[in-house]
This record gives sequence, C-alpha cells and structure tokens, in this order.
Amino acid sequence: MRIERVEELFLTSGQETAIAKLLTQSFTVDFEGRSYFQNRHHCRFLYYDETTLVGHLGLCYRAIQLGDQRINIIGIGEVAVRQEARRQGIGFALLNAAIKLSKESQAGFVLLFGEQSIYEAAGFVPAPNTIKLVEMEGARTKQVVEENNPNLMVLSLGERQRDTSVNVDLAGFAF
Repeated sequence: MRIERVEELFLTSGQETAIAKLLTQSFTVDFEGRSYFQNRHHCRFLYYDETTLVGHLGLCYRAIQLGDQRINIIGIGEVAVRQEARRQGIGFALLNAAIKLSKESQAGFVLLFGEQSIYEAAGFVPAPNTIKLVEMEGARTKQVVEENNPNLMVLSLGERQRDTSVNVDLAGFAF
C-alpha cells in the first residue's frame, strides 16, 4: 500500500479514469464521468493497494477573505475510499498526508466540507462562519451565495486563531 501525490497537470488518463470510477462509486451526486466534481484541484493524493486505486483526496491552494484580511488556505475535497476498503484507516492516512503537506505551505488553515467524525479525529472543528461562494451545479457556474454551511470545518495550521465572528469569502467555488 502506498500514497502517491500527483500534481493535477500530470494526472495520466488511466489515473483520471480510476479516480472518476472511485468518485462515482463513493458519492450519490453525478460527476458526469469526471475525476473532479466542480473544478480541478491543484494536486491529488492517491492511495493504492498494489496497483488498484482505493482512496482519493483532492487538495487546492487558494487565497480567501477572512473578514477584511486576505489569507492563504488549503481546501480539501472529494475524499473517497472504495466501499470494501473502508474503516481501515485509508481516509485518515490520506488526510494526514494532506495536512503534512499543508503545514509546509504558507497556508494558515485547512478547510473542508464534511460530516464525518474522521475530520474531527484529525483536529478539524466546525466553522459556523457565514461563507460567500460561487454556487455551482456540477461543473457549471450558477450564482454567488452567502450561507451558513453546517459542514464547513477548519484546522488551524499555525499560531493564527480562527475567528468565527467574521464572514469568509471563498473567492470562488467550494472544494
């Protein structure tokens, strides 16, 4: 078993096909055969059991607005593990690989949208901030919305403390 980090630009067609298949099996939403939901990531973490892809995590690096301040964040999306390989620590291993890379960056926080306790076990906490984002339908732009999303979670990467009283402008779509 191994985790491979692949920059988006260098994904092979075979990797794209395997990721698309995994995402289709893991989520109820229609990915329309793509290896991503709304937009491409900056890099992917791929978990292999021998030559079979069993886990995936997408990571993006973005500048957002936190109140009046512009900060760099890492966004995590599309964490998926094959049904028969779940509850073996694969998702947690992917998350830890992403957090380790994030700590080496200039990002102040890691954000994700998720409901699962795996994220709390990795140190993420709910973020009740009002968020502004571009609403998407699949890979199509809709409108800019402001909302409170109970699934927004945050992990602080350094000394900066999170501020739940200010609005968060994601400067684009959710990850």
